[in-house]
Amino acid sequence: MGNNEIKSLTGVRGLAAVYVIIFHWYGVFFHKKPQPINDYLSVFIGHGYLSVDLFFVLSGFLLSLTSSANFNNHLFKNDYKAFMYKRFSRIFPLYIVVTLLYFLLFHSRDFESLIVNLTLLQGIFHFSNDSLILPGWSLTNEWVVYFFFPVAFYFIGKIRNKAWILLMASIIIFIAISTFRSAFLNWGNYYYLYKNHGFYPVISFTRGPASFLRTIAAYLLGIFAYLSFERIKQQVVLVKYLAIPLFALLFFKRTDILIILSMPFFIVYITERNMVNRFLSSKAVYFLGLISYSLYVNHFLFIETFDKVLKILGINLNNYLIVSFLYVAIGTLVFSAITYYAIEMPAARYLKKMRERFYVSN
Repeated sequence: MGNNEIKSLTGVRGLAAVYVIIFHWYGVFFHKKPQPINDYLSVFIGHGYLSVDLFFVLSGFLLSLTSSANFNNHLFKNDYKAFMYKRFSRIFPLYIVVTLLYFLLFHSRDFESLIVNLTLLQGIFHFSNDSLILPGWSLTNEWVVYFFFPVAFYFIGKIRNKAWILLMASIIIFIAISTFRSAFLNWGNYYYLYKNHGFYPVISFTRGPASFLRTIAAYLLGIFAYLSFERIKQQVVLVKYLAIPLFALLFFKRTDILIILSMPFFIVYITERNMVNRFLSSKAVYFLGLISYSLYVNHFLFIETFDKVLKILGINLNNYLIVSFLYVAIGTLVFSAITYYAIEMPAARYLKKMRERFYVSN
């Protein structure tokens, strides 16, 4: 399997970003203006948080695909430096700009949190566990995983013929963090932990060790998908006929872990030539994938400013939910297209030139 861009994987990342935006919009605005909603639709929207786990699984798969030549049989310092530099170039430019923007708009006195947030290590420190931007927790986890990924991939490569071990490890981790819901696994929100003691397969942890374990488990699934690619592909017909039932899980409660465990097989399926692949590779969906990082990082800016804009303009809306959705959706899309072309792409080009200038190995 080559490491050229797989457009369907870019496209699915775009749809996942849209899904998480709808999830956050629903969580914020439906609490303010409750409306009757079908139970199945509510559960479907509520599963939007699993988009982040799909991001993790995709990252594990794609990093394995692009890094296999460098870290499969050896570990060299220059390869590691180049890997981390590329990861830094991908995440930090937009993240720093948006974090500073959030700081100026909403947190102008919280200088301690700003300093910690700019390192993208806020999820590590208990004294400053909150991200200034809501998606920051997942970026923290990914950034920490990057430090260990090359070494982990090197050793995991030694058991590539036993990739099922990674699948089992992920299952154990997900069951563990769903079962042992204690303050030691999830800082804060103690009442929620107490009330939902025991096994409850919702893994929407965004703080503390539990959220980091959640990230690791999803990355292991991505690596599993890479190592088992050919084997899974042989069963792709079976996966095809499971696609509708697996999608249906999104409409039912307590199916979260099953949904995540299906992601590696879904990833392999959409790399094949089929109707789903063609849809995810279409121009519109692919474009959403290109700007998916901007969509993910930017969207809460519009969620948080909607009521403030109404207050400033002195507007009292009758169609609050519809207008709020349009504001968040259109605002995020337009602003994300701007940040992609004005920040992400220029920063990537500049940092690539800097890497070549200072002889950081490819």
